[in-house]
Amino acid sequence: MREALPAAIQNSELFALYQPQVSVNGRCIVAVEALLRWDRPGVGVVLPAHFLPYAEDNDLIDPIGTFMLERACRDAAHWGGIRVAINVSQKQFARPELADFICTIALAHGVNLRDLEIEVTETAVFPHFAEAVAQLKILRARGVTISLDDLGSGNATKDLMASLPLDRVKLGKEVVELCTTTFGKARLADLIGAAHLLGLGVTAEGIETKIEFDILRDLGCDQMQGFFFSQPMPAGELLAFIAQSDAKWRA
Repeated sequence: MREALPAAIQNSELFALYQPQVSVNGRCIVAVEALLRWDRPGVGVVLPAHFLPYAEDNDLIDPIGTFMLERACRDAAHWGGIRVAINVSQKQFARPELADFICTIALAHGVNLRDLEIEVTETAVFPHFAEAVAQLKILRARGVTISLDDLGSGNATKDLMASLPLDRVKLGKEVVELCTTTFGKARLADLIGAAHLLGLGVTAEGIETKIEFDILRDLGCDQMQGFFFSQPMPAGELLAFIAQSDAKWRA
């Protein structure tokens, strides 16, 4: 990993896939999440969970984050109004100019800042909480959507929702998977209700079955993402998929 990951950055082995997020009421694709992958020679496609922790610990997360931001903005410039969500890591929040950096890259690629979404996790914001809040406030004031990822998983709680400048929350896959249980349904109802009281939109990720879709819809979730709708796909396939999906759902 010590030799292969820096080489991957230099040799363009990293790439982005995009997973659609669907509006529950309109049944149309309103956003996509940019997902990092590594096409490692001799190994195949590697998921970020297998290499991002190493990148975080070895000062490689900044070039990787810059690559994803550049790639996602370059692709999003061709989509016209489809919001693209990008994850930001804790070490990126250590940069005092992060908000300016993000906006500069987006605008350089012709992306309206209202078509950009920054996803943060509890672990990303807490090590530099005051700095993270300040950067998120700047981004939000400029029109960027801010969402709290993995709500209900780990320690991402209602208290954190109220303390961050947010537009949306994303229910984590772990809590979504419990939706068919009495405890899980009550937990989801509590989180969704709290988010709506704060005026926040709610996206559920990890939706894989019609049962999960029906339960989350009935609980008031307004956007969803998961294999039930689509697997992550290359940018070149996205526009055709959006057109086909919208035509099918609106028929």
